[in-house]
Amino acid sequence: MKRHNPLPAWYYLLAILLGASLTLAFAPVDFTPVAFIAPAGLFYLLLRATTLKQHLALNYLFALGLFGTGASWVFYAMYFFSHAYILLAIGFTFIYIVVIASLFLLQGSITYLFRQSTHIIKLFVVFPLAWVIGEFFRGWFLTGFPWLLIGHSHIDNLLSNSAPVWGALGVSYFSLLISASLVVVFQKQIKKKFIALATILLISTISYTLSFINWVSPTGESLSVAMIQGNIAQENKWKPEHLRPALDLYMKKTKEHWDADLIIWPETAIAGYFREHFEDVINPLQKKSLETQTDLVIGGFYYNTENEVPSTENSILVINPDNRAIYSKQHRVPFSEYVPLLKYLHWLDKWINLPYDNIGKGTGPVNLIVAGQLARLSICYEDVFGEEIINGLPAAGLLINLSNDGWFTGSIEPYQHMQIARMRALETGRYMLRSTNIGVSGIINHKGKIISTAPAYQLASVTGDAKIYQGETPYVRLGNWLILLYSFIGLAVAFMIRMRHVA
Repeated sequence: MKRHNPLPAWYYLLAILLGASLTLAFAPVDFTPVAFIAPAGLFYLLLRATTLKQHLALNYLFALGLFGTGASWVFYAMYFFSHAYILLAIGFTFIYIVVIASLFLLQGSITYLFRQSTHIIKLFVVFPLAWVIGEFFRGWFLTGFPWLLIGHSHIDNLLSNSAPVWGALGVSYFSLLISASLVVVFQKQIKKKFIALATILLISTISYTLSFINWVSPTGESLSVAMIQGNIAQENKWKPEHLRPALDLYMKKTKEHWDADLIIWPETAIAGYFREHFEDVINPLQKKSLETQTDLVIGGFYYNTENEVPSTENSILVINPDNRAIYSKQHRVPFSEYVPLLKYLHWLDKWINLPYDNIGKGTGPVNLIVAGQLARLSICYEDVFGEEIINGLPAAGLLINLSNDGWFTGSIEPYQHMQIARMRALETGRYMLRSTNIGVSGIINHKGKIISTAPAYQLASVTGDAKIYQGETPYVRLGNWLILLYSFIGLAVAFMIRMRHVA
């Protein structure tokens, strides 16, 4: 192979199309075969890359296709709800996609280092492990964006059984090994085809075997739950004249479920400060809670005066019959809940609605007593971080997440978000109660299956029983360290083999 062998132009176009097609593997389309085929196509192209520029370009263009289709919903928030000028919204969305896609350059750099390795080493060691390391890095760098991880697309098939062991990244790894096998299957050498088929059989066997292992066990206790999906239009949610009608709606729907152990309102159901609604909302609810022994979990804003600098926090108010407690969001959304250098950017207000001030970061406990059970609470975006959700486990027997995906009304984001939440339930072996404003709300069992839900964009109540589980999965115990250690050891071994081969 020539050192600077040029690649045909259509290779680069194909890389973009393969990346764009991968979006089809995720919710709401859920066409899982693409999760194997799209990376296999990229691997095939990378086998023919010889220069650093080629490795970087193929990976980057693939990522542009993926995020340009799978994460373009950022435009909805900027244009429809932040009311940015359309050219400004398009420009910011483009910059966002370009920056996120650039994180795939890490994968390209790793694959280039192994350009002289054999095809088998590249396909079955380097390419899958470089991808996994890239997914981890994307979930950490600059507070992280662990969206569109390949592992999330396998929540409903056999590969998901490995999630309680090494999380979504481990599921991604198994998936990528199958992608590598597909490349080899279409090669001529019989021995290599045998390796590929044996790999697919081994992964299938391991995944099937893991389905029989119960990492956690039920305590025998359960809660009857009612979650109110208010379906408050995002364009009306923050208007003062719509606050009272929205609260009346939630109060009315709550009256229908006082026989439940737990009633949950979504994120910022109270579109204002809790302290402003003690008399008309919170105190009446707590009085009724004492009568019925029903707990409530409500989203709103908490003005924290205990910090050195008082701050507004995106919070959850837990109302017990005889007590109240607060959880405040600890992982804020960049450029939404906090904007770096915000005080210097308000000159942009005439083109886009910037927040007046940044949302404060919560510092309290992540576990609170809810309906007599210790629950791990999270708000919206926090449930995409598997390594953070395990904080508070195995002590907590239940996961509760309040969200408002109304910023992305009409896009595929609410469905992708629910898919990710399901993976968190599976990784931890806990039921998750996910209450959202516009949907998708649902009760998710410890296997990541939705057992009760309601259609998106409808006023609805999601009801059912949530079982309490105890014990810890390997992922709860080790987080991402297991798959990361495996990945770095695998690449180190591949590097030693490469050096010996070069020598």
